[in-house]
Amino acid sequence: MHYAIPITQKLRKLVRSLNQKQNRDQNHLFLAEGEKLCGEAYKSDFQVELLVVRDSPAAEVLEIVDNFADEGIPIYNAPKHQFDQMATTKSPQGIVSVITKKELPITPNENVVILDGVNDPGNLGTIIRTAEWFGFKQVIIGSDSADHFNPKAVRSSMGAIFRMPVKSYDDLAEEVKENFGEIELFGATLDNKKYMIDSKPKGKFGLVFGSESHGISKDLIAQLTSNYTIKGIGDTESLNVAIAAGVSFNHFSQFIKN
Repeated sequence: MHYAIPITQKLRKLVRSLNQKQNRDQNHLFLAEGEKLCGEAYKSDFQVELLVVRDSPAAEVLEIVDNFADEGIPIYNAPKHQFDQMATTKSPQGIVSVITKKELPITPNENVVILDGVNDPGNLGTIIRTAEWFGFKQVIIGSDSADHFNPKAVRSSMGAIFRMPVKSYDDLAEEVKENFGEIELFGATLDNKKYMIDSKPKGKFGLVFGSESHGISKDLIAQLTSNYTIKGIGDTESLNVAIAAGVSFNHFSQFIKN
């Protein structure tokens, strides 16, 4: 990698700092780590500011690096001990990109996934990834949910974060009221006798999921067209929210009308 620049202490400090939301917000940057995500970032409309590559990278990493180098993106290299300090995974793949945050536009009164208090970034990223798989086009979240640019959320999205419009709002209930008041809203709850299989949207719709501990907030419950529960036959008290979302997407996707 004759084009790689030895990483500086200042840059190492910046990369490490992006593990924290306040620093991501302040710098308007986030991290994507590993071959898969860096490759997805390269194909996306997001602006990659720089790459950091561990010394003696694998051939697959070098291919990705060459693509970015051809675009004039600065490439920095770091010895293993320094790279591992910057990485957000226990077994880093040897490449991390620093990317400018970008918000893809949200379309009012179109099919939407609404996340209210989903505070685990792994669950959040998985829901975004699964929503894309089943044909949903946008996700909105409340400020009490995890940050969708959290490194774990980015990893769990498996690249969907670069394609799926996701936007966070301080007052989620008010946003839903103002911009999604013309569509049906279905909420996944535990205290309901109506099963998901009986929920059949007639037009555009949104699916609402709350936190595993508190459920959907009262302000959003009041806006639901209907709520439903997922029928199970085992003794487990409840489903993980990402699993519940995936089961719901599988059912409701048949009602998506493009």
